[in-house]
Amino acid sequence: MYNDTIKAENKIITNNDLQEIFQLMGETLKKYQKTYEYEMRQNQMLELMYQNYTFKDDGSKMKVTVSFYDNTTITFDNYDNFMSIFYSRLDEIKNMDVYYSLNYSTKTTEPVRTNKSYYQSIHMYITESKIEITVKLDSEDPKLEDVYNLIKNKIINAPEKYDEIIKNKSKITNTVAFAIGLIPSIIIVSLLLFIPTLNKIILKGFVIYPIAAVILAFIVGNLVASSKLDKYYKNIVPEKKYAGYSDGKAQYEDDMDKFLGTSEILIGKKVNNLEDRKEIRNQYEKYKKLLPKELLGLLIISVIITIIGLFIK
Repeated sequence: MYNDTIKAENKIITNNDLQEIFQLMGETLKKYQKTYEYEMRQNQMLELMYQNYTFKDDGSKMKVTVSFYDNTTITFDNYDNFMSIFYSRLDEIKNMDVYYSLNYSTKTTEPVRTNKSYYQSIHMYITESKIEITVKLDSEDPKLEDVYNLIKNKIINAPEKYDEIIKNKSKITNTVAFAIGLIPSIIIVSLLLFIPTLNKIILKGFVIYPIAAVILAFIVGNLVASSKLDKYYKNIVPEKKYAGYSDGKAQYEDDMDKFLGTSEILIGKKVNNLEDRKEIRNQYEKYKKLLPKELLGLLIISVIITIIGLFIK
């Protein structure tokens, strides 16, 4: 018998990952229960001393307790019933407590008489931010080795939570903001040329036009981009923690220790986190490609404004 504890830190565990683990658990349990039923039929006509079992079930089970955000809790002792709820109410799940065990004995007669009992189990406690797994396996009879390996592989190979979308948040937000705000700012600054008091200032200032357009682009863009991207970043960025008091105000900073020490389990409020990351990436790529064209347009207009300014007295 050996024990192991698995904790996922800084990982993204998808609901598909969980489904594959639960499915293998259910299939493995059903397989051995069918083995027991078959062997029981084979042995029922034999005297006790001549009976052989590779798996004589003694209460093996898969028990799942699911807590939802509406403060209800359901306990399942049937894999199929559990999975029907798992996907239909995935976004409502607050946490899951999965207890899975094989409790059985094996028996042989000839040529060597043996009678051994085994108890192997996997316990998983799952929330939106963590997954804790305790495993008790028997190396002498590794019936749960496949389940154990699948769990380890899913966690080891899971993508990192602290990815480029999080690391480059400022760069992504500023790029999107600038690209969104540049065209409106060019239009606004161009309209200012029709105001007599500002016309000569802009035309004779030469660099005033592009500088004003750039500054206004960030102002306008940030107003739009913050609402555009914040809804996607809301559930994936680090939480804030108190960092002291300065200039008469409480200061807060990203709680990176907590962020890196936990994971994203895509259930409940985090069920759409991968889609949110994808949308952020799509927005960034879209506006990053648009930006060079906008800057070229700003350059051309600025040159035209400069030339006109040279002929204005």
